[in-house]
Amino acid sequence: MVRTVRNNTAGNNTVAFPAKKSALARQRMAELDQYAAAQLRLSNILQSSLELPNILELFFEEARKTLKVNSLIYSNEETQNTFEYGNQQRNSCRYKLVTQRDNLGELAFTRKERFSEDELQVLETMLSSLVCPIRNALAYQNALDIAMKDPLTGAGNRLAMETTLGREIGLAARHQFPLSILVVDIDHFKQVNDNYGHAKGDIVLKNVACELMNSCRDTDATFRFGGEEFVVVLNRTDREGARISAERIREQIADMNNHYSDQNIDVTASIGISSLQPKDSINSLFERADKALYEAKRQGRNQVVTAKEDDFSPVIKIQD
Repeated sequence: MVRTVRNNTAGNNTVAFPAKKSALARQRMAELDQYAAAQLRLSNILQSSLELPNILELFFEEARKTLKVNSLIYSNEETQNTFEYGNQQRNSCRYKLVTQRDNLGELAFTRKERFSEDELQVLETMLSSLVCPIRNALAYQNALDIAMKDPLTGAGNRLAMETTLGREIGLAARHQFPLSILVVDIDHFKQVNDNYGHAKGDIVLKNVACELMNSCRDTDATFRFGGEEFVVVLNRTDREGARISAERIREQIADMNNHYSDQNIDVTASIGISSLQPKDSINSLFERADKALYEAKRQGRNQVVTAKEDDFSPVIKIQD
């Protein structure tokens, strides 16, 4: 810091000399150094993950250390994501993360004490380190979503089904929740393609997938397993609940209007059900439902059949 003194003597000489730093100035410099170190640490930490929940949690932990923030809430209407960390308090500040390129969502912070102007400036500086990690995380999630979706129907694909079913089986076994799946097959679908053409067949597939997804709860999931076959994973649903859901779906598919130009294509579906048993795997759970599906077709189609519990045959590994 330089102070300038102008003397009223001839020549109007200017003398410059350093001023002594006050205790307040030294404290302020120390705080700035601390925030700079925290900013560098934060930038490094946020580069350690591409998962949005992880990034937000890491940011919240740093904000809590630096500014004693009690909660962080992130929301994004476009991606329908909402994440909350900590316990909400009465005082809050909100930021919309909008750039020239995109809208990255909205962040809200709360705590017991009011935020000072200096603290808000520090928070805004910290937020500047969050923009790129959030953008990268959203792009990564979008790429995963595309990789996990059937491009024709918008339902999950086979890879997504195996991933979801594996996770749900683990959760159901750990927490003793019921779990059931439906294997849904459109009856005589080859005749639809042969009689009306593949373009109209694609419309039928899209309509069936839409019907399945609309019929399910938010906690359930629909997948296109292949061809005209779909799988519905029913979270926390036992055999009886799965049977009721399957019957409702069967009736809705039979009542569907598949309009194309001036034609309406009537279709029905056969459905097989299986419910989780001890030591079940993805394969054994699916195979029982698939076996029940073919039994429904054998009985005349447009039927719902539930796999018998004694159909369960777990794989037994023999130790050498």
